[in-house]
Amino acid sequence: MPVDLAVFKDAAPYRGFKAEDWNILSASMKEKSVSAGGYVFKEGDPGDGFYFIRSGKVKISKQVVPEGKKSAQEHLLTVLTAGSLFGEMALVDGAPRSADAIAEEDSVLYYMPQAAYEKMEKDNPSTALRIQDLLVVTLCSRIRAVNRSFEIIRFWCT
Repeated sequence: MPVDLAVFKDAAPYRGFKAEDWNILSASMKEKSVSAGGYVFKEGDPGDGFYFIRSGKVKISKQVVPEGKKSAQEHLLTVLTAGSLFGEMALVDGAPRSADAIAEEDSVLYYMPQAAYEKMEKDNPSTALRIQDLLVVTLCSRIRAVNRSFEIIRFWCT
């Protein structure tokens, strides 16, 4: 059953998508509802697809063991809202999840399984290429944010 992607159509990252792309995406994605506090996935889970956030908020965090400590603590990486995507690294490299994704509030997500994307690459390569472009832009913006964080850390630690 196709999902409603209308919330994404006017957002800047998706402006290059055509009507045909939206129809193909809609037919390829699955809706998933996650209650507040529920895990979308956990670090180490198989990287088997990616998600668009239709509504709600999703926290991306990692469990880290600080120097000199014995137990892990949660390190917040980001909180994403409607219109965002996440889990995209799995589509690129197929590696296990590198962080936890937890619903901060009741959320409706659209899930693109790896197999559906691979089918799209064969059947609709132009749509798959636009998704790939979106993933590259998303990854670049996240790398830039990490770089800014390192600059701040270096400033305060030197």
